[in-house]
Amino acid sequence: MISQHLPFKAVVKDQLFYGRFEYSIGFALDEVNCLRNLSHDQIDIMIARRIAWREVAQQRWQKANNTFGNILTRRRKDITEKTSEDLHALAEILLTATVDFKLVVTANHAHVYSNSLELIDQLDQLDCLSWKTYAQAVINRPRDTIQLRNPQHQFRSYFKNVKLTTEQKLSIKNFLYGQESIRISPALETWLDGAFLRTGDYFFIDHNEMSWLTLLSLVRSGLIRKTQQIIPANK
Repeated sequence: MISQHLPFKAVVKDQLFYGRFEYSIGFALDEVNCLRNLSHDQIDIMIARRIAWREVAQQRWQKANNTFGNILTRRRKDITEKTSEDLHALAEILLTATVDFKLVVTANHAHVYSNSLELIDQLDQLDCLSWKTYAQAVINRPRDTIQLRNPQHQFRSYFKNVKLTTEQKLSIKNFLYGQESIRISPALETWLDGAFLRTGDYFFIDHNEMSWLTLLSLVRSGLIRKTQQIIPANK
């Protein structure tokens, strides 16, 4: 039976998760990134490699402490038989699922996106998963748009994550600070005045003309990853 009271958090968006999924469940599980290639055999291979590597690391850790005193601390949890069993239990549900889904893993955390509440409920009932979160995509505007209460510009363009030279960054800084008709996001402004050379994909600029991006590309090409139209929020 499907749980009727999962605490889904509404996430207002211009499209579904990854363009096709309405629901997601996030959770923590030790070594879950072993499921990046979803396969029972791959889990066993990855677990065996990690156990072997950590045995070597443990020997080095003990040797260093014997040499320099107890100045080092262990940072990784042991991989146990239960760790492997939990991973296989999760993998079995996903491998036997007859509905479309997307698994995204990072270290010891993962998200599963799907349109199937049955699958979300199956995962929710796994006791080995912790720190569960639930989200539901709620489309409240046309695709590729962003809503602002009192928009002053027509478009918002987001940067790619790229590393620049000192000279390239200075050129971009001088160009942007010389523009009067744009709005620079706070994070981008902080970066422009700082020492880091890598941009963030959350940096953005609000502007009024798409042709303005051509001018930016003459300073440094390949900076922009996407542009959205800004529309007034419903009052």
